[in-house]
Amino acid sequence: MDTLNSRHSKASKIKLIAVTATVLLIGVWWLSHPPTTFKTDLGNGVVIYADDYVKTGKWVYDCGYTRLVSREPLPVPMKELAAAGKISWVINTFPIDKAEKAEALKVIEALDAKDYQGLVYVYSGLDEESEIRHHKFRLLKEHAGRTWVAEITQVVGRKGDRQFYAAAAPYDEATYVDYNKALNAAAVSCPQPQ
Repeated sequence: MDTLNSRHSKASKIKLIAVTATVLLIGVWWLSHPPTTFKTDLGNGVVIYADDYVKTGKWVYDCGYTRLVSREPLPVPMKELAAAGKISWVINTFPIDKAEKAEALKVIEALDAKDYQGLVYVYSGLDEESEIRHHKFRLLKEHAGRTWVAEITQVVGRKGDRQFYAAAAPYDEATYVDYNKALNAAAVSCPQPQ
């Protein structure tokens, strides 16, 4: 009879150890992979996560555009812009036709330190590792009888180095995104309130 109880006791201990180990593993996994609310699945195996930023209370995440918007507009990096001098790196991220590209380049080439004083923060962007990699600043500028949007992007390198590039496009009130539009759109873009 003792042998039967001993076998039953050993089997119970093994089951208890197995269940405890399983629960412990699930707990460790859960702590290292907490559920996320503020994320965007890019559909190519990359998911952008912004929970850590939103939890600080300083940022609002736009689930549709993978944008972070600071609740307080970021200051324009005037010292870094002045040190950079003329921005020669032009990447026009705006969808404009070929005829407007030449004028856009003229708008960018005409930007100077005085124009930089009019820049305002719009939003920030996350990379594939959910790290902040750029900040967008915009201003409206008159050129050749039209109003243009000039955009300066501050790129934040992985080692903290910073560089700038510029873009420009004709102003269109219907599609223009300023800080308030970006903040308001982000606030309602995710399933959970921010």
